[in-house]
Amino acid sequence: MVVAPPSAMTALTLAEMHVRRWELKAVCSCCGIKLRVSLPAMIRTYGPDAVWWGRKPACPGLECDGGSLTYAARALRGGSWVSMAQAPGDVAMAAYSKRQRTYPGPR
Repeated sequence: MVVAPPSAMTALTLAEMHVRRWELKAVCSCCGIKLRVSLPAMIRTYGPDAVWWGRKPACPGLECDGGSLTYAARALRGGSWVSMAQAPGDVAMAAYSKRQRTYPGPR
């Protein structure tokens, strides 16, 4: 099976990641907690057009002191994790604005 690796050019929004069946994980920079991300829950909370590339929210850990979460994605089970720390560039944003956005909604 040939699958494009995770990049902002392939899937910019949470809905596009979900449609392509990507997996997301988050790791705290301070306490090291590892979290598995549920894309349907993220879509319900932040909306289907939320861009998660370049985001570093605060760690939800109770014992964590000011850490931030860094996200990584993979397009194929058993594939490599790609960091989502870099915000999308102008080229990715231009490509996204030209795409047709029709999604079936969370599964």
